[in-house]
Amino acid sequence: PELDSAGVVDAGALGMFLLMEGFFESLVGDEWLFVPLSRRFPDRLQISPGFQSRGRSGHCVEALLHLDEKTADADPQIAALGDSVVVTPDRGYVKVHFHTSDRAAARTRMESLGRLVDWSEEALRDDAGPEILHGATGPIHLMSDAAGSLTRSDARRLGITLLDSYLLVGEKNLPESHFSPEEVYSAMRNGVRVSTSQASIFERGQHYQSIMSRHDRVLYLCVGSVYTGNYEAAVTWKKNHDPGNRFKVIDTGAASGRLAAVVFATARFSKESNDSEAVNRFARSILPRCEEYLFLDRLHYLAAGGRLSKTGAFFGDMLHLKPVITPTPYGAKKIGMVRDRKAQLEFALNKLNQALRDTPPGLILLEYSDNREWVETEARETIGRRCPGSAIRTIPLSLTSGAHMGPGTWGMAFCRERNLQTLPS
Repeated sequence: PELDSAGVVDAGALGMFLLMEGFFESLVGDEWLFVPLSRRFPDRLQISPGFQSRGRSGHCVEALLHLDEKTADADPQIAALGDSVVVTPDRGYVKVHFHTSDRAAARTRMESLGRLVDWSEEALRDDAGPEILHGATGPIHLMSDAAGSLTRSDARRLGITLLDSYLLVGEKNLPESHFSPEEVYSAMRNGVRVSTSQASIFERGQHYQSIMSRHDRVLYLCVGSVYTGNYEAAVTWKKNHDPGNRFKVIDTGAASGRLAAVVFATARFSKESNDSEAVNRFARSILPRCEEYLFLDRLHYLAAGGRLSKTGAFFGDMLHLKPVITPTPYGAKKIGMVRDRKAQLEFALNKLNQALRDTPPGLILLEYSDNREWVETEARETIGRRCPGSAIRTIPLSLTSGAHMGPGTWGMAFCRERNLQTLPS
C-alpha cells in the first residue's frame, strides 16, 4: 500500500519489459541500443509529489535456524515472529527474514524452535534523508566501491553512492552488500566455495548514467585498478558519455580499509568545501597519507583463490605462521609473518608508533571478519590507549576481501590527517 500511494511502478512488470525488449530485438537480428528508462518513460518513474512516508521502527532480522527434531510444525510460529516474514527451507535448516519491534522476544522464540546458527539485525529507520543531506551538501557527489570496507549505512551517513561487486557463495550469487559477514564466513569454515566477480559492463554503465542524471558533478574514488576492472570500465564510459567532463574518476590504488579511510577523509573535506576541484585535489593528496595492514589467520584461503601456491600455504599453516599484508597500487604485498594474535597486535602498534613520529592518525579503522567481539574490545582498547587523540571506528572487512583472506582476518587502516575526529559516528 505504501508503494502504491507513492506511485511506484510494478518492478516485476518493468523488469519483464526490459527482458522481452532485448530478447525480441536480438531474435529479429537488430542491434539493440538500450534506451534509458528515464527517457522511455519520462513521466512515469517518479514518486508522487504529495507522498508522505509513514515512518518505520524496529529491526530487520536475518537468521539461520536448524530445526529441532521435536518441532513438528514450526511454520506458524515462524510466521508470527513479525512482519515481512520470508522463509527459505534447506535440508533441516530454515533461513528467515522478518521485521520486528521486539527483537529480544523474537530471538527467544526462535531459540525455542531449534539451534540458532546465525543472527544479524539492522535498525529500520527513516532518517536516511537527513543523513544523505548531511553529506551531500558539498560541491561534488562522491561515489566509491563496497570493496572498500564501506557499508550501506556508511553510504547513507556520508551521503555517497556505493557500487557493488558480486559474491558467489556456493550456488548463491548476490551483490556483496546483500550478504551478511556471518553467512559468508560460516560458509567458508564449512568448506563452501566462496568466490568474487564483477558487475557486468552494462550494469556499471547504468549506475554511472543514473548517478550523473541526478548530480551535476561526481567524483568516483575507485578501488585500485590492480584489483578489479572498475577503473577501466568507468574511464571507458566517461570517454563515450561525458563530453562536459562532469565525471571525475580517481584510481586510488587502494582497497578494503585503506579505501574506506580515503572516502571518509574526502567526504569530511567535501562537506566543508565549496570547490569541486579542491575536493578532487584533496582526494589525490590524501592517498599517500592512508595506510592499511591486514592480519590473516590462515594462508589456506589465499591458496584456494589462486593468490598463493597451495604448497606455500600448506607449510605456512603447518608452521602456524600468519601473514601480514598491505594493499598497494601494484597489488597486495606481504610485509611480515607472525605467529599469533598477540604478535599481530604488536605489529599494528609498531606501525602506529612510526606514524605517531610523523603526523598522528586522525582516524583509525579497525576491520573485523568473524571476530568482531575481539576487535571491538581488546584490539580497540589497546590501540585506543596508544592513540588517545584519534577517532577509532570498528567496521566490517569488505566481503570481497574477506572472500580471499578468510575467517579470522582483521585489519587496521589509518589516515594521517588531523581533522577527522568529528566524522559522523
